[in-house]
Amino acid sequence: MGNPEMQLAGILVYSCFLIAFLIELASGVFKRIKRPKRDIAFMVTGLFAQSTIAGGLIGTLAGLLVVNLFPDSAGGWAHLSYWLVFPLVFFTNEFLHYWLHRLAHEWRPIWKIHRTHHSAMDMSVTLLFRYNIFWTLVLPQTWFAAICVYMGQGKAAITAIFITFLVNTLTHMNFRWDLWLRKKMPWSEPFWRVIEHVITLPDTHHAHHGLGKDAHVQGNYAITVFLFDTIFGTARIPHKEQSKIGMANSERLDWKEELFWPIVRKGKAKPGES
Repeated sequence: MGNPEMQLAGILVYSCFLIAFLIELASGVFKRIKRPKRDIAFMVTGLFAQSTIAGGLIGTLAGLLVVNLFPDSAGGWAHLSYWLVFPLVFFTNEFLHYWLHRLAHEWRPIWKIHRTHHSAMDMSVTLLFRYNIFWTLVLPQTWFAAICVYMGQGKAAITAIFITFLVNTLTHMNFRWDLWLRKKMPWSEPFWRVIEHVITLPDTHHAHHGLGKDAHVQGNYAITVFLFDTIFGTARIPHKEQSKIGMANSERLDWKEELFWPIVRKGKAKPGES
């Protein structure tokens, strides 16, 4: 999108990602994970898809949609308080993403598009952009961002996008900082016992990517607001690291199908296959 507000959102998101990537690179994470070249190659493809499909195609389509549906409404939300619009945009995005993510694990056609994000055999920030190129088409954030810009609430969209991406970055990192903090500061445990039911932490999201008895791939769907998992009964909080990450057939999946399904069709993996 050519809008300055969306350009700022892109700068914030990619800067956050780059910092996290460099931290993991400097700490030797990519020397320890099983398939670093594949993960990084998928990440680069996802970055390209995000920039071209999400930033260009979806932004343009969403812009044309609102212009044609509401031709006289440009800036129509500008008079509303940022502190009213931001939480509405943020929680609506999170709610929609929770149900999209849940559907992706329960309905085979969408699972085949989402599966690429789960076939990595280790956690790292490369997973943030490790997805099928068509996954970007169904994500609500970009559509909402374009609408907010048109309606005069670009700042609310930027804030919502950045918070979501920041938490998403922190929960995908290889380093289990949440368990480390809990161990180092045992007096803070009552705080963690509350916050883990409200906000997504590495403990719950690593379990979502896990394989084995401490995994919970059919749950822990929220990006940021884990309260949705708590309310809808899909939460599981293991309080431990997962022994394995990925899917039982991760090594057998064809890279072309992972990136381009349904154009390329080869495998027969099921949601949460283990």
